[in-house]
Amino acid sequence: MSWGFDVTTMSGREHERADVPADLVEAVVRLMPDPAIVVDEGGVVVAANSLAETLFGYRADELAGRPIEALVPDRFRADHAAHRRSYTSDPTQRPMGAGLELWARRADGTEFPVDISLAPLGVPEHPLTLAAVRDLTERRAEWDARARLSAIVSSSDDAIVSMSLNGTVTSWNPAAEHLLGYRAEEIIGRPVWRLVPARARGELEELMARVRIGIRVPPADTVRVHRDGSEVDVSLRLSLVRDPQGQPTGFAALMRDISDRKRADEELRRLLVYAQRRERWLEAIAEIRLALLSVSTLDECLGLISQRAAELADADSVTVTVPTDDPDRVVVSAGVGELAEPFLGAEFPLDLSLVGHVLTSGKPITSTDVAADGAAWTELIDKESIGPLVCVPLTTSTGLAGVLAVARSRGREAFASEDVSLLEHFAGQAGLAMDLARVRADMEQLAVLADRERIARDLHDHVIQRLFAVGMGLQAASNTIGERGPRDRISEAVEELDATIREVRSAIFSLELRASSKVEGSTRSRILDVVSQASKSLGFQPRLQFDGPLDTQVPDSLVPDLLAVVREALSNAARHAEATVVEVGVSVHDDLTVSVTDNGNGMGESSRRSGLANLRARAVAHGGTMELGPNLPRGTRLVWQVPLA
Repeated sequence: MSWGFDVTTMSGREHERADVPADLVEAVVRLMPDPAIVVDEGGVVVAANSLAETLFGYRADELAGRPIEALVPDRFRADHAAHRRSYTSDPTQRPMGAGLELWARRADGTEFPVDISLAPLGVPEHPLTLAAVRDLTERRAEWDARARLSAIVSSSDDAIVSMSLNGTVTSWNPAAEHLLGYRAEEIIGRPVWRLVPARARGELEELMARVRIGIRVPPADTVRVHRDGSEVDVSLRLSLVRDPQGQPTGFAALMRDISDRKRADEELRRLLVYAQRRERWLEAIAEIRLALLSVSTLDECLGLISQRAAELADADSVTVTVPTDDPDRVVVSAGVGELAEPFLGAEFPLDLSLVGHVLTSGKPITSTDVAADGAAWTELIDKESIGPLVCVPLTTSTGLAGVLAVARSRGREAFASEDVSLLEHFAGQAGLAMDLARVRADMEQLAVLADRERIARDLHDHVIQRLFAVGMGLQAASNTIGERGPRDRISEAVEELDATIREVRSAIFSLELRASSKVEGSTRSRILDVVSQASKSLGFQPRLQFDGPLDTQVPDSLVPDLLAVVREALSNAARHAEATVVEVGVSVHDDLTVSVTDNGNGMGESSRRSGLANLRARAVAHGGTMELGPNLPRGTRLVWQVPLA
């Protein structure tokens, strides 16, 4: 190819025409490895190779003679002309990659990024410019992709670290700095092993080997070392980095902080364990309540409570300590575990122990180390064996009744708050067991009392009456016998019957006293004492009958008036009635009713009126009444009645 060109100087003088060597231009353009264009000083394309024609979308020879601005987008043309004139005035070589953002325009109007290298060509009198053009569309896309990837890595919340095949850190994003504390300049170029605990190094080496041979490894939970030396829980995913030829060049590690997840998992496990333990608590409490409702004794119930408390609280020793008759001492009444067995039944001072402090204060105490807390169980506990200890009070309806003490061996972990809550539940069950045991004992005493009263009533109503009737019959028969010998023998038999009646009455009184001794200090026993004392002035034992729950339903505030009524009524009968039979009845239903009857002289004008007024005043003070009247066919009847709340 050869061209002849008219080149015009820009001096303002008359244009001179000259021929430029066509072979020079042809050789330069043909040998260019990139699309190339030759432009004269006026900005006209004088030559272009086939690569340039293809790049810009022109057919052969269509570029020659076109202004160079035709290949520049419209928005850049004005500036381009000025730049071109400036370059023509001082042409210098400008290599590719000069850092300028350049764009070109194809024949169809589409635009694309380019990089342009400029070089002066020709002679000073006739300057030409050679422009080598390189399409940057693909490279620009690659740059954009890398920029996007860099932005993603920089803005990622996950730590992204790359390293060479031998474990040298080559990149470090801000999230990695936030996670592990190292700045990029502190860690890049350093071995990754400084981030790995010694115990996890073998794990990482194995992981890198598996990834390098192409095995896909799922994310794994592990730990990494922070700059301050602490360990951080992370989820690690490792992948292989390859070059364009597919050869491995290093590893990329993605690490995510899972400390919150670990804590959440731990809390979930704790809640699951607590839920399971609570189910076992409920089962154990149901078992204990069933035992309480059965015929199990108090010792059996306390033993069961101790056993279940030891199992559910994971304790090595459980004891139940209760007060003794001595208010200054306590006794270990029940317990389980090797550490507790030697002390069952042992007594020790109340004021020298944690147990005694709980019993007097009514508040639970928790000790993480018995030996460190001083004298916990005085000489009864081997402080070298006992470590954590929890003491909770046993509360019954009548107040503090004992202490449930649970201990673990020395060196074991302390009891958690859930354990203390569990033990308080079991202490409540133990208190309920004590209440039920007391109620059962009262019911058994009431049953014994009722049985003794029945026997005494039967003896009085049937046996004594029959004996008395037999004696009366014998006395009547003796009056019809004329001979002295048989009459004397009948009189002796009558005397024997009288003695037998006295013995039976004494037996009745003895039954009542033995029954009252079972509930010493109760209202029932105090009434028996008053009646027993009145027998001395009467000369015989009055008959006494109870009806209803006297000891549980009569309030303490009413008992003194009740005793005064019985005492005054019996005293009046002894002084004025000249009776041979006196009966006292005390019944408790909606009202408290006291009735005293005799077979004496009946009502008369005596000094009893002042005493009766006193009894009536006592009844009125409690919103009640008192009535005094005849006891048909002979004697007097007094009825004193007050309402019960």
